[in-house]
Amino acid sequence: MALASEKQPIIEMFNIKEKLAPKTTRAGANLILIVIGSLLLAISAQYKVPLIPVPITLQSMVVMLIALMYGWKLGAATVIAYWTEGILVGGIFSVLPWFANGSGLAYFIGSPSAGFLWGFLPMVIIISYLAHNRAWQRNIMTLILALFIGQIALYTFGLTHAFLFIMPFVDWMNTPSEMVAIYLYPFIIGDLLKTMLAAMTTFYFFRNIRRGN
Repeated sequence: MALASEKQPIIEMFNIKEKLAPKTTRAGANLILIVIGSLLLAISAQYKVPLIPVPITLQSMVVMLIALMYGWKLGAATVIAYWTEGILVGGIFSVLPWFANGSGLAYFIGSPSAGFLWGFLPMVIIISYLAHNRAWQRNIMTLILALFIGQIALYTFGLTHAFLFIMPFVDWMNTPSEMVAIYLYPFIIGDLLKTMLAAMTTFYFFRNIRRGN
C-alpha cells in the first residue's frame, strides 16, 4: 500500500500554513494540531457509557475525524502522541484516566479495552488512505464505506486482543460467542450513528474545500 498522500484537509480548510508563516513553520503547525488532536482523544474518552469491561465512548468518532481532517501521517502521529501521553500520565499521575478507565503502561497493554487503543492506529491509516489516496471522500457513500472499513480494523484489533490476552485469564468470558456479545454487539448502533455524523460533517467540509480550490 503506497501511502504517498500528504493531504491535510484541516491545513487547506483554514489556510493554517499561510496564517502562521513566517513566524511558525509547517512543523510547528503540525505539532500544535497533534497536541490538540491527542487532547481531544483524551477528553472524548471521558464522555462514556460505563459498560463493563469496555465502555462506550466518543473516541472512535474523534479518530474518524482525525483520519479525515489530518491525513494519515499527522493522524498516525496524533494517535501515537495520545498513547505516549497516556502511558506517561499513568507513570506520573496514576489517578488520571487519560484512557477511558485508566492510564499507564499496564493499562495500555493489559486492560480489557487495550486492543481498541491499539486499533486506533490502523483505523486512522486505513480511513485516511481510502479517503485521500483513493478519493473516497468525493462521494458520501464511499466515504461512509471508508469509515466502516476503518472500524473493521479497530474491531479486529480489539477482538483479537480480547481473545488472546483477556479471555484465557478471566471467568466472565469463556467462549468466542460470549466475547462477541460483550465486545461487539453493544457498540453497533452507537458506531453507526457516529459514522454517519463523522461522514456528513467531513463531506460538507471536503465539498467546501473543493469549491474553494
